[in-house]
Amino acid sequence: MTPPAKLWNRSFVVWLLASGQSQLGTALSGIALSFLVLHQTGHAGAMAVTLACAVGPNLLMPLSGAWVDRLPLRLPLIAADVTRGVLQLTVALLVLHLGSLPLWVINAAALLGGFAGIFAGPASSAAFPQLVPESQLARANGLFGSVTQGAWLLGTLVGGVLVARLGPPAAILIDGASFLVMAALLPLVRLRGREVVTGPRPTVVADLLAGLRLMRRSKTLTLIPFIGLVLNGVLATVTVVTPKLMEHLGAGAAGYGVFLAVEGVGAVLGGALIAWLGARIPPRRATAAGLLLCGLIYSVMARFTVYPVLIGCSLLLGFAFTVLNTPLTTLMQSMVPGPYLGRVFAVMGTVGTLGMPVTLLLVSPLLDRYPAGLFFGVAGGVMLAGCAAWVRVVRSERLLPDLHAEAQTPEVPPAVTAAPL
Repeated sequence: MTPPAKLWNRSFVVWLLASGQSQLGTALSGIALSFLVLHQTGHAGAMAVTLACAVGPNLLMPLSGAWVDRLPLRLPLIAADVTRGVLQLTVALLVLHLGSLPLWVINAAALLGGFAGIFAGPASSAAFPQLVPESQLARANGLFGSVTQGAWLLGTLVGGVLVARLGPPAAILIDGASFLVMAALLPLVRLRGREVVTGPRPTVVADLLAGLRLMRRSKTLTLIPFIGLVLNGVLATVTVVTPKLMEHLGAGAAGYGVFLAVEGVGAVLGGALIAWLGARIPPRRATAAGLLLCGLIYSVMARFTVYPVLIGCSLLLGFAFTVLNTPLTTLMQSMVPGPYLGRVFAVMGTVGTLGMPVTLLLVSPLLDRYPAGLFFGVAGGVMLAGCAAWVRVVRSERLLPDLHAEAQTPEVPPAVTAAPL
């Protein structure tokens, strides 16, 4: 199949619509699950354990990513969405029937959903560059971010009210249905077939090691997973401490929904800016700006833990996250050859979440003992340190290596091409 000739083609539009409605369900479920666990246990630490179960399987993502690079991409995408949809529907129906669920059942469902996600994530990252012309990749990522964040915005606006009035199961039911809708729409997306490998096939571990060797050719590409580690580790702690802070401030689930919704507005604005400017945004400079802005915002939140300030900061955080993440994703998609995308994005996902389960389990006893401002302050310091490390690497590697040439002739050192910082 030839690459698409224009940005607005059927596959890209279907992907946008399917991803948007799925993100809507995820936003609803995120609020619902947080308050389901919080109301049943009364402890923020229990929420941290549940989140750790959901992200723990990411430790195996490099192997799943190498396996995904061998498969037709629709297979892991559809199977993962069906699995997660059935799990969410089962949890919601059990809560409706029984009134409550043992925490171990909720955590088991989160763990199984996490295992499904380690196949969906790399497959989705590998499929996206096939949907649009390479010259339109930056705009496509900006549009994708705007649509999914807009859906997230709607989900958080509705989710807080829905959970407050109807309870968590209603929102979890919608999330389960959205996964099944995503699975039903994916056959309409056209994806190029994988090349047929003749002769002995390398093992999955050998494929993974080949991806790691490719990443080592670039200092920038090697650092990207660790930037993900900084960002996701910070977000994990902040995510579990914020709902209880909202309860303390009297805002509750509805107030938390507004907080997330305003953050979504900022993300939509950031995505719209990237879609408008497209390739004119230097991705590495945008990443540095996003890290710096995140660190400063968290520092303000640490100093002023009052609801109006938190709402204002959430708007800026959403914008900063998009300015950080979207150009970074575009940079990886343009640098990494297609046959390596699954495993390279899987390595990024694994390292990015490597510290999350351990961090959450370590901090869970502290979440109920120390004020939220302390955790916001630590988050700000970590983000600023990440910014300093990123700037140092960018300055040491002003020209990016041509990894596409490296993938074709691995015995020859890659050529160097000019790229915007």
